[in-house]
Amino acid sequence: MSRFLFLTWPGAGNQVPAIGIAAALRAAGHQVTFAGYEAQRERFAALGFAFRVLPAAQRRWPARPPRDWMPVLADAVWACREHLDDLGQLLADEPADRLIVDCLMFGALAAAERAEIPAAVLVHSCPGALAPPHGPFEQSVLAAVNETRAAGGRARLERLWDAWTPFRTLCTSVPELDPLAARLPAEFSFVGPVEEPVEPSAWTPPWAAGDQRPLIVASFSTGPAWDQTSRVQRTLDALDDGSHRVLVTAGMVDPRRVRVPGDAAVVPFLPHAKVFPEAAAVVTHAGHGTVAAAMRHAVPVVGLPNQAADQPALAAHLAERGAGIALDGERATPADIRAAVGKVLGDNGYRDAASAIAAAIAAMPGAGGAVSILGG
Repeated sequence: MSRFLFLTWPGAGNQVPAIGIAAALRAAGHQVTFAGYEAQRERFAALGFAFRVLPAAQRRWPARPPRDWMPVLADAVWACREHLDDLGQLLADEPADRLIVDCLMFGALAAAERAEIPAAVLVHSCPGALAPPHGPFEQSVLAAVNETRAAGGRARLERLWDAWTPFRTLCTSVPELDPLAARLPAEFSFVGPVEEPVEPSAWTPPWAAGDQRPLIVASFSTGPAWDQTSRVQRTLDALDDGSHRVLVTAGMVDPRRVRVPGDAAVVPFLPHAKVFPEAAAVVTHAGHGTVAAAMRHAVPVVGLPNQAADQPALAAHLAERGAGIALDGERATPADIRAAVGKVLGDNGYRDAASAIAAAIAAMPGAGGAVSILGG
């Protein structure tokens, strides 16, 4: 038995694959502890994992939701100097045999370079979409990351990927979803999308048995950084003519703030595996978790990306591969969304392209492969 320590933070798509791999490690007989922020404690405790707060970094976490999350996350998570001390103290108090560090916690990665135990990086999306060289994210944080690394006595980075290559780097995606697949370092190991184990859902569809209308699932970001109310409302308005079954997983959107037409259903959350197998199309912010789940079930996507993270790149890449349509997430009108949904439903080429990606995902080793790479 080995003691694994996961370093994580309360983002949207980053926690699910970490939990999936941790569950596989636990099933293999290993001890797993997560370390992160107070906002995560309840989630990990409910899953039965030991959880530790990173105390110095926690002091940088806002007591109230800020108007703009990006500079807060850069300071409190992505280029957080406090991770340099937090990790050392954590390992002194509770020794571990192996570290698994979220790929965007660059201060923690700098600290992991100094640790005397094996470490791995968990990349929870496609590297070429999440942090491409010279891309907007790299340009916004690289200077702060290098300042943090200098404070920890580590070498300057020319690109964010260089913080990952000293370690085993697990990418919970497939090259077919990565717009820069041909340029990725050899150290990056793809294991395929990893989902969080969930309890069976008791949700019952509100539509009559045998309803033959195509099911359109709308699923948007559950992260705190973006208000998805407009995307939810525009999608509901786009599909209000009764010709589809419409299911919206509202996430952090207050259902009382949207108008729900006809027999459309709005629920806080449903496991992807509960509804995607029957879906004819998915309308989404195009975050990696939802995109990968849709592709796993060969469901074409209409993307309404937020202008951050991996979303614009993933939406554009799916469009280039013919597995979806990318719209302007901020400006697309209900008419635009209605037309895009009609196009992916009316052209079998979109589902064929999604099926090719589904085959690539099915061939990947998933959480079990990650456990093997980690030495579990």
